[in-house]
Amino acid sequence: MRRLVLGLTLAGLAACSPEPRSASYFQAHQEEAAKVVADCQTGAHRGQECVNAQAGVAAAKRDARMDAYRKGF
Repeated sequence: MRRLVLGLTLAGLAACSPEPRSASYFQAHQEEAAKVVADCQTGAHRGQECVNAQAGVAAAKRDARMDAYRKGF
């Protein structure tokens, strides 16, 4: 009986967790992305948001490099 209650409680908590923010969200919100990446490196944050935050940071850096390249012409 205890296992059933514990299992249902954990399943309920997992169902209530918010959808992970996308890489494009983190690309547009670099301060939040940096915080999430730092939390992921320390283990305080886990999951798909870590991957998405890292992808958002990489995309923002890529865009900044492309802007600098375009300004050279």
